[in-house]
Order: sequence, then C-alpha cells, then structure tokens
Amino acid sequence: MAQTTHSTATQQLQRLQDPNVIVTNTNGTVVVYSPLTGNEIPQGLATDGSGSGFSLPALLWIAFSFTVGVPLMLAGFRGWRLSTGAAIGLSVAVTSWSVFVNTLDNVGISDITLTALVLVLFCLGFLFGLLEVGRMVGLLQLGIQGGLTIGIRIVLLRSLLLVPEPAAFFVNWLLIAFCGLASAVLVIWKQRVGLLIGSASVGTFFCALGIDLVVNQQSGMSRGLRYLIDRNRYHVVDTTSNGYFPPTSTLVMIALSIALTPAFAYAQHKLFKGPFCPIDDDDIESLHASNETPVGDEAKLSGEEALKTSPPNTSPVSALSHLKPLPEDRCPTPAATEKVRATEGNAFTKDS
Repeated sequence: MAQTTHSTATQQLQRLQDPNVIVTNTNGTVVVYSPLTGNEIPQGLATDGSGSGFSLPALLWIAFSFTVGVPLMLAGFRGWRLSTGAAIGLSVAVTSWSVFVNTLDNVGISDITLTALVLVLFCLGFLFGLLEVGRMVGLLQLGIQGGLTIGIRIVLLRSLLLVPEPAAFFVNWLLIAFCGLASAVLVIWKQRVGLLIGSASVGTFFCALGIDLVVNQQSGMSRGLRYLIDRNRYHVVDTTSNGYFPPTSTLVMIALSIALTPAFAYAQHKLFKGPFCPIDDDDIESLHASNETPVGDEAKLSGEEALKTSPPNTSPVSALSHLKPLPEDRCPTPAATEKVRATEGNAFTKDS
C-alpha cells in the first residue's frame, strides 16, 4: 500500500515538473534527474523568503501585509498618489519575488535576504508611483491587481488549488489572467468603479494574508501562494510532497475577504464622492476616443478682433462677454464672478 502511494506521488512529480525525470532509489528517496545531462538535480526547501513561525522574515511580511492592505481597503480610492505608488510597488515586488524563487538554485539565499530585496524593490516602485509620470501606469495597475487578487483567492479555495490535476495546472493561471483582464477593461470603461473595486480587492487580499500569517503562519495562504507560483526545478520534491492543504480557518478567511470586497468598495464610494485624482488633467479615461475638440485646436478671437468685428452700437463689454475664459480661469472664485457681473450691468445701463 505504501509502495503504491509512493509510486503515485512519483508519477505526479513527473507530470508536474517536466522535463525533469523522477526516479526512486532503493531506500525510497525521490531523486530528480535532468533528461538533458543525466545529472541529478539537487533539491532545496521552498521557503521562498517566508521564514518560519514568527521569525524576522515572517514578521516583516505580516507588517507589510497590513501596511499595504489596511489603507487600500479603507481609503484606497482617496489615497491618490499613495495608492498608485502602492500599486506599482506591488507589481515590482511580486514580479521580482516570482523571478527570484523560480531561478535560484537549491542553495538559494537566506529568507531575510530575499525578503529585504523584495521590500527594497517595493519601495523603489512606490516612489516611482508617487511621481506624475507613474500615475497613469499606477491607475491601470491598481485595477488589474484587483482582478488578479480575486482570481488568486478563488484558486486558493481548494486543496492543491482549484484545478489540482498537474496536467491542467495552467487552467488555474488562465482563470487568474481572465480576472485580471476583466478588471483592466473595467477600469478603462468605468474608471471610478474599476478603481473602487481594485482598491478594496487588493486591500482585503493583503489584510486576509496578514491575519492568516498570524493565525496559521506558513501553512495557510503563504503555502498556497508558494505552491501556485514556485515552479523551480530545485524545489520540485518540497513543493509536491508538502503540497497545499489549507486549514479550515484559511479557507474561511479567503472566502470572507472575497465577500467583503464589494462592501468595502461601496463604502469608499459613499465616503469619497470626488474623483480619484484631485487635479483636472488627463486621466485613464483619455484611453477612450474623445468627442470633444481640444481647447488648443479651437480658433480663438483676441479682444481687438472682437472689437473690430462687433456691431457699431455694441459696448466693448458686450463684445467680449461671449469669449471663453483662458484655461487658467476655468474655476473663478464666486467673488470674482459677482464683480464681473456687476461691471457688465453698469456698462449696459450706461449704453441704454
């Protein structure tokens, strides 16, 4: 019976990490060989910077999860540059972490070193997102990440992922990609809705991750994320033998975080009535084809031209009254508006 179970696990390893060749020694130890060179591929632990228990790397990830998650969940739509900075920082951090864990050899680097590198890269991305040049990218990234975090949580709702069959492992990523694409379309089509959902989704995801790290340490969502992303050939045995079998509390937190995402999005919608960006310039809605003619392309009459073309009995104020204000005067103060109206009224009285 034990031999049959071990044989099944070996077959799963073979399908999981092709083209590695898995063989079993006489003592029952699983050994990985390269089909190209015939050499053994040494295996290491797939900790991937997560640490163990409440070690320093684990505490850093807990603090990071709440630092990013709570503001986005409660006020991400009002965060403006802070939210776009967090979005770009997360994209840089997750991408770099994925590259590290899938390219390091069996020795790798220490968990604290990997954690520090990823957090430094997050800070660099965050600083870039604070700049005006990074605002447009950050807007789109925040919307996409909202969909990706929903897709990832759906995939993590089942042991060994939503589609556990190794041969169909890619289906899990297809679902995640579809959610990301749908949220990207949403943030372009309906900017406010897309950013509200994106902020709330990313926020609830990281809050759930932080709580789960406290409750279940590395055996809950942390294990699921590593099982989903880490396809390193040096981690084949560890990834497959340990698998992903989340405790019930992890599944409850994941499901609850998904259910609360629309609630927090609606709460932010009611609290923050204004636009995402407090300045009136180009935003992500410029991706649509605009039906309005740009101000710079319109023919503008100067004051002298207006006076020359106005009828003989028309006052100068009346001739200039139809002209549009300059761009910098789009938002005049109420006092200035009343002063102009009074001036125009006096002019018309004298003419009559």
